[in-house]
Amino acid sequence: MKKIEIQVPALGESITEATVAKWLKKKGDFVQKDEVILELETDKVTQEIYALENGVLMEIFFQEGEDVKIGDTLASIELSEDLKKKRVIDKSPNKELIAKSNDQIFEVIVPSLGESITEATIGKWIKNLGEKVIKGEPLVEIETDKVTQELYAEYNGVLEEVLFKEEEEVKIGEVIAKVRATQTSSETVAKKDHTVQAEVVSEKEKKIESNDINLDPTIVKRSGIGNKISLIDLKEFSDELSFSPAAKRIIREGNIDPSKLLLSEGSNRVNKSDVINYKDKSLAMKDDNSVSLNEKNTDLEKPLSKLRQSIASRLKQAQNTAAMLTTFNEIDMFKIIEIRKKYKDKFFDKYQVKLGFMSFFTKAAITALKEIPEINAEIKGSSIIYKNRYDIGIAVGTDKGLFVPVVKNADKMSFSEIENQIINYGKLAKENKLTLEHMKDGTFTISNGGVYGSMLSTPILNTPQSGILGLHNIVKRPWVIEDQIQIRPIMYVALTYDHRIVDGKEAVTFLVRIKEIIENPEQMMFEL
Repeated sequence: MKKIEIQVPALGESITEATVAKWLKKKGDFVQKDEVILELETDKVTQEIYALENGVLMEIFFQEGEDVKIGDTLASIELSEDLKKKRVIDKSPNKELIAKSNDQIFEVIVPSLGESITEATIGKWIKNLGEKVIKGEPLVEIETDKVTQELYAEYNGVLEEVLFKEEEEVKIGEVIAKVRATQTSSETVAKKDHTVQAEVVSEKEKKIESNDINLDPTIVKRSGIGNKISLIDLKEFSDELSFSPAAKRIIREGNIDPSKLLLSEGSNRVNKSDVINYKDKSLAMKDDNSVSLNEKNTDLEKPLSKLRQSIASRLKQAQNTAAMLTTFNEIDMFKIIEIRKKYKDKFFDKYQVKLGFMSFFTKAAITALKEIPEINAEIKGSSIIYKNRYDIGIAVGTDKGLFVPVVKNADKMSFSEIENQIINYGKLAKENKLTLEHMKDGTFTISNGGVYGSMLSTPILNTPQSGILGLHNIVKRPWVIEDQIQIRPIMYVALTYDHRIVDGKEAVTFLVRIKEIIENPEQMMFEL
C-alpha cells in the first residue's frame, strides 16, 4: 500500500512553529480527500489541515498541545481506495448483487461542520429510499446546534440505503446513506426504480404489521370483516401519508387521530411540528365547563430547538467568561443621509446594489479598530491575540434565531462589495443556507437593532471577540449646532467590550471616532 505524509505547511511570514490544537480524526479512521483531520494554532491564526487523498490515518506523530515546526511530519495516510470499495460492499445487505453489478456504491458521509462540532441530527430526508437522484441534488438536511446543512448527491443514481432516520443523532465522518451510481439507460433505471419501490412498500407493511403507529380504525377503509383491519387497508392509508419517527412516537403516545392533522399545502408527510401544532390547537380549543376559567391551564410547552439551546449556552458563556461593559454615544446622521439621497440612484445604476448604512459603519469601524487594536483582539488562555485582519460579523435575524455571517477582509472591499456581501448573506439566511464556513473567524461584530425599531440596547459579545457595535433606529431630535437648535436625524450607538482587554478610555475613544467619521464622511473617503 502506498503512503503519503501530512506535513506542517508554511503558515505565514515570520511564523516558524505552531501547536497541535485538536485532532479531528483518530488513528485508524478512514479519511476522505479534502476532509479536515486536525487543527494547528499559531500566535496569529488557527489553521485546518486537510487530507490530501482518500485513505486510512495510520500514524500520528504529535499529540494535542505539542509544538511542531514548519515542515514537520504530522501523520501518515495509507492510500486505500480498494479498502473503501471493499468496506462498502461488505456492509451492503445485497453484497452479492453489488459485486456482480457494474454499478458502484458511494457513501454519503457527515462532513466536518466546523470547529468543536462532533455530532449532528438528521433533520429531514429530502430524497426517499429507492428514489432516483441527480448529481448536485440535495439528499438530506442535517442540523447542528448552529446551522442546518444540506448534503448533496455527488453522482447520478438511486438512493440505495438509508442508515439513519430523521431526528437520529450522527457523528462527523459517519456513513448515513449509500447511493448506487449507475450509467445504465433511463429504461433500465426505471425498471430498477420500480423494483426498489416494491421493496419500500414491503418495508411499509412490515412497519404496519409491527404496530409502529396506531391508526384510528374509524378512518381507515376496511376490506375485512367486523373490526378487523387488514394490512392492505393500513398500507393504502399509509401510502397517502408518511410519518417522521418523532411524529409516530407522539401520535402513538398521545393516541392522536392522524386524519385530523393539518399538513402544509402540497405535503403528504407528517412531521413532529405538525403533531405538536395539532396538540397545541386542541389544548387551546378544549372547553371543560366543570373547571373555572381561572383554573384552566393555558400554558403551552415546546422543546427548545438545538439552535436555541446553543444560543442560550453561548450567551451564558459570554456572561460568565468576559467582563462585559457597555458605553454609549449619539451620532448626527444628517450628512450620511444626504449622501445616500444624492448618490443612491447612480450607485445602484453602476453596481446593481443599494447604498445602505452598513457599509459606512463597517468602514468606520475598521478605521477605529486599526487605531485601537485591543477591540479587534481576543483572550486565549493567558495571552492576548491581536488580529491582523478585519473580518466583520454582521448580525442577521431569522425565524430560527440570530446568525452572524462574516464579511472576510472587509478592509480591502469597496462600499459596493460590502453591501453586496451583506445582501447575499441576508438571502442565504432567509433560505436557511448559511453554513459554518460563512460564520467562523470573525474579529468584530456589528448588530443593527434599528431595523426592528430599537432605540437603545446593550448588545452581548459574540465570544471570543472583544467588541460588538450596536446600531439603533434613527429619530429626529432637537440638536444644537452653533448655538442654534435644529431638528436632526440622530442615532444612538453602543459598544459592548471585554473589560479584561479593553479599558474604558479606549472604548469611549472608539465610539467617539465612529461618531467623527460618520458625521464627517469625507474622512472615510480620504482615509483620514
